[in-house]
Amino acid sequence: MKNTPTAESSLQYFYNRLKARSHAVERYAQSHQMKEPVNFCDIDSFFRALMTQNIFLFTVGVNGKRESTILSKAIFSMNRVVRIYYSTSFDDTESGFIRIRPDDDEDIILVERLHGYRAQPEVLYASPYSSHVIRFMIRWLIRRIDWSKTKIDNLDLQKYLPKKNSKNKMGKLNGDDAFEMQNNPGEMEASHAE
Repeated sequence: MKNTPTAESSLQYFYNRLKARSHAVERYAQSHQMKEPVNFCDIDSFFRALMTQNIFLFTVGVNGKRESTILSKAIFSMNRVVRIYYSTSFDDTESGFIRIRPDDDEDIILVERLHGYRAQPEVLYASPYSSHVIRFMIRWLIRRIDWSKTKIDNLDLQKYLPKKNSKNKMGKLNGDDAFEMQNNPGEMEASHAE
């Protein structure tokens, strides 16, 4: 004789499946609530600092020829997306830019190239670490800098760098004896007199 399901056993089976699915949905929602967004502030502050400098890039201009553009005109940073235009044109099929954006679903930062009208993004680089993305973009930028217009002496990047202790710097430049003499001149003279 076959075991025929009754209405009560069918409802019990449905309830058990419903309960299991409900717990799975709750766990998924909790895991996404605890998930922190990708750290993009380092990249954003890096490009905002570069925008204040007198750095010139070679880009493809409106007429299709190579021209030098100041970095502040080529970089746009808004709402956790940085765009670096390497080609500008009245013809939308000739315009192109690099887009840097976080992908919170994948927990990575994407560097994409978009070129042309309604361009499909082409992933150039992806990493979960902002320092790796910054290193990639530094290499990308260095190859395109117009060195005839960009002068290292005209940049004020030093104000963003941490200041070093001048005494330690003097000690390393002049040798250990000069460093010791600067800190304890009486002791050094006495030890050399013996």
